[in-house]
Amino acid sequence: MGREITNIVEILNFYQALGFRELPINFFQSLIPSIQYSSTNIISNQSGIEILKEKNRFTDKDSLTDVMDELNKQIKNCIKCTLSNSRTHPVCGEGDLNSDIMFVGEAPGVEEDLQGKPFVGEAGKLLTSLIEKIGFTRKDVYITNTVKCHPPKNREPFESEISTCFDYLKKEIEIVKPKVIMTLGKVATFALMGAKGKIRDIHISKIRGQMFYYNNIPVIPTFHPAYLLRNRKDKWLTWEDAQQALRRLK
Repeated sequence: MGREITNIVEILNFYQALGFRELPINFFQSLIPSIQYSSTNIISNQSGIEILKEKNRFTDKDSLTDVMDELNKQIKNCIKCTLSNSRTHPVCGEGDLNSDIMFVGEAPGVEEDLQGKPFVGEAGKLLTSLIEKIGFTRKDVYITNTVKCHPPKNREPFESEISTCFDYLKKEIEIVKPKVIMTLGKVATFALMGAKGKIRDIHISKIRGQMFYYNNIPVIPTFHPAYLLRNRKDKWLTWEDAQQALRRLK
């Protein structure tokens, strides 16, 4: 008698919860008790990866939520850097955990710090407008920040703070598995480019319009919405960047 489909799904969910992105090469043979396999062999064919991906997309919502809830709990209790001393609320990401597109900002602003939610101030309204104009709602996408706590006086996060907080962003990306990431401003761009050198050497006006990859995920840098509030003429450039992101989703 073969194993029930629900049991197979549970096994796939277990692999996902452990952080595996691929299946053992003899995974399907292992479902037959008489055939043994070695867990050190990793599947390399695209069909196996796609099967795991589809299982996660449509059957693993509760598991993804549990993993993200645990991550958010760590963020809320984090005291790894001095930003934890001055914050009102740490700000976790929010949105669809199965979203194909992720927006990564810099750090929470004053309103975000007060409400504990990302992009809820004037810059957030502008981001929401962009999201809606490209055919989504905020619930359809995933929005987060590079640094999870508000820097005093709205200053730019230090390189050390970005480095300390990066593991949280890294885990968010692993959970959501977006097809494309849009970095909003130089801090997020700096972080996903490997945090090499100094933030002051990053100039979005020179980098935007190009694309790089983070763990094989296309990353499209663009201006931060707060910058666009002061430089509205550059909204058209951000619109071009958003169109490039849309093309990557097709």
